Amino acid sequence: MRPALALQPMSPINDSTDAYAQSRFPLHGQVRIHGDWPFLLNHAEGPFNKELVLALGQLLAVQIPPLQAQGPWVLLAIIGYSTLATDEALHTFAGLLQHLSASGMAPRAVAHVTAPEVEGAGLMDEAMARCFDAAGIPFASFRDEAVARAWLESQLACD
Repeated sequence: MRPALALQPMSPINDSTDAYAQSRFPLHGQVRIHGDWPFLLNHAEGPFNKELVLALGQLLAVQIPPLQAQGPWVLLAIIGYSTLATDEALHTFAGLLQHLSASGMAPRAVAHVTAPEVEGAGLMDEAMARCFDAAGIPFASFRDEAVARAWLESQLACD
């Protein structure tokens, strides 16, 4: 069991990659994050391109430091519409994860939940696992949200 931390409560997070577009090329996909420490919930809809990953990096640079200051946290990503991503997006995403890990801003663990009816369900699991593995971030993919939440709780309990 984790000891209670005597830190000031942070405001709930509610943000989207739409606010961080930095390129003349349009974002393909969207990521919305919301939640309170220690659970961050991410609703992601693909297909995803490099520009979306760059916007995600900007969003996380703003939102993660106050979350990390509270202590270990986890991310639950609900993937909708499509899981597909370009090779360029995957390469950029792997670099983003490695940067988060090296800077001490990575989550304790990440779980993706993809319903069977989502385009490409299951096709990107291995590629995503490689991205997280290269950054040293525990990752698992699920079809059921309750099972994913239980796994994340168990990851938080690891100290």
